[in-house]
Amino acid sequence: MWQKKSNGWFFYVLGSAGGRAKDRYSMCLYLPESLLLDAGNIFALSRDKLLQVEHVVLTHSHLDHLVDIPFLIDYTYGLREKPLKIYGLPETLDSLRKNIMNWDVWPEFSSLKLPTTDEYAVEYVQIKPLQEYHIDGYRLIPVESRHTVPTVSLIVKREGRGIVYTSDTYRNPELWKMIQEDPEIKLVLVDVSFPSYMSMVAQASLHHTPQSLREDIKLISRKDLRVYVVHIKPSHEKEVLEELRKLDYKVYPIVGKRKLTV
Repeated sequence: MWQKKSNGWFFYVLGSAGGRAKDRYSMCLYLPESLLLDAGNIFALSRDKLLQVEHVVLTHSHLDHLVDIPFLIDYTYGLREKPLKIYGLPETLDSLRKNIMNWDVWPEFSSLKLPTTDEYAVEYVQIKPLQEYHIDGYRLIPVESRHTVPTVSLIVKREGRGIVYTSDTYRNPELWKMIQEDPEIKLVLVDVSFPSYMSMVAQASLHHTPQSLREDIKLISRKDLRVYVVHIKPSHEKEVLEELRKLDYKVYPIVGKRKLTV
């Protein structure tokens, strides 16, 4: 089930919503066999797959993107043979350690050694925008996003084909220019959280609406690029989906889980 196809690579959207509701889970991408981008629904994986996760890249510090981190390390702590590496901007990692993994809300597992080895259970790895990182056969390039806290979008490449996961973002023409100019990028997952009539809320919180996405996507003239919409707020799902159907540029909303081939 999890083996790579010969005509490209694939990954799983385990969570695609901009919050939590019945059958709706927050952002989490699984790139087999050991890499997660954000941690909004890690437990969609089987127990065996959870034990194989060694790397979690966090795009920013908001709760919906890191909510399962404490539970993942708690669940796998006694069974792990290697540290869980958590990657993020310095501000993201500082927030996680200060506000959650702080011995008040949850144990700080980076100070605890694994029962089976002499290594610590968690290792924090700082990342910087526009630096390239090689993780489990994937090349990752963080790109600065536009959000209310320090945030990165992620370019991920393998076998000459790539994706962009914008994470939470408002208008970011520089990122879309990069996408337009890079033919290796075949697929984009972009945040559209609110319907356009809530543009004031979207601008204040720095999230897209269908209308603001329409402005950014005008920078794309490529015909081979697939654009998937994620992070829709569950309470506004119906309204956003209706608007997206009317856009000039064809986009593909993701609601729930999904397997995507690059």
